Amino acid sequence: MSTIPGVVGATPGVLRQMNSRAILDALLRDDASHSVTELSRAVGLSRPTVEAALTDLVDEGWVAEAEVLVTPNKAGRRPKRFRADATAGSVLGVDLGLHGIVGVRSDLRGVQQTRVEERYADLADAEQAWTSVQDVVRRLTADTATSPVLAATFGVPAVVDRTGAIDYTVAVPEWVERRVPGRIQDLFPGVATFFDNDAKLAAVAEAMWGRLRGVQDAVSLVMGRQIGAAVVVDGALARGARGAAGEMGGLDVTGWPGAPSRLEARVPADTDLESVFAAAGQGAAWAVEVVRAFAADVAPGVVQLVATIDPEVVVVGGEVLPAAAEFSEALAAVIAPQLRHPVEVVPSTVGRDAVARGALARSLTHVRTEHMGLG
Repeated sequence: MSTIPGVVGATPGVLRQMNSRAILDALLRDDASHSVTELSRAVGLSRPTVEAALTDLVDEGWVAEAEVLVTPNKAGRRPKRFRADATAGSVLGVDLGLHGIVGVRSDLRGVQQTRVEERYADLADAEQAWTSVQDVVRRLTADTATSPVLAATFGVPAVVDRTGAIDYTVAVPEWVERRVPGRIQDLFPGVATFFDNDAKLAAVAEAMWGRLRGVQDAVSLVMGRQIGAAVVVDGALARGARGAAGEMGGLDVTGWPGAPSRLEARVPADTDLESVFAAAGQGAAWAVEVVRAFAADVAPGVVQLVATIDPEVVVVGGEVLPAAAEFSEALAAVIAPQLRHPVEVVPSTVGRDAVARGALARSLTHVRTEHMGLG
């Protein structure tokens, strides 16, 4: 009989499958090897049940028998030990932005194996975007012969509906017109390939590894030449009926449509925006003024989001991240007088890879659910 609560009348085959999934889930929690006895205690199953489940998992390729360390002066048969084979497959997370691409490949525990970053003046041109994506994907997957890609997720500056289809994009309409998403899917025949909104994926990463972990209500901002927002309500990412929750970038009343161009207009002719943010982060007065003006430009939209969601915290990420502390302070100062209750505005703790890592999390969730049967 299974010791899993609530299972009544299941067939032996179903019970064996459920038991093996419980053991796989336990093994994936760390990189250590475990004996049958240890696993039996951890999952509350009998030793014969654990042994049968491990046989299935080894046959499926998710678990491997670990080498037993020889202990001097100890005779007798040493117990077999097992660990999840996190290299049985790999997953991709890619931040495909208007001004750069960040791609990450990880094993099945989410441990990073490869990272590729490329920056561009502008990737709005569909053919340039397609060429660049192919190059990044080729570099990410160069050594996956023994660890095949099982899922890939791309974060894009677009509204993506519940089915994963791109509904519309103001930032890069040519990508959709020239079938860039479809061509990206063609790079991965037989592999699940997903698209999602970049700001929403950044919020996913922040909730898993960063400042939004355990937070019930929050606003996550992506700020720079691309502006976006995602909202967390009651501990869940809000998507909306058509995936457009938090998509305020096209509304004139937010101040967001013209903010990027005003930002770039303030950058000295012999300086790029990245240098401005870096200088502001180091306290250069002239650069801090640029960042503060940018915060004032986007404040109307942030006030509207905060008043609507009533968040515990607003997290700031995106291109502005090197100067996020200065930006957050300036933004808080502008919006506080307009709110009944001031809200904390803080920099992202995930960093510049937030979108790529959120995409990685989406890929891992698919593999755990569809390939491993972990739900």
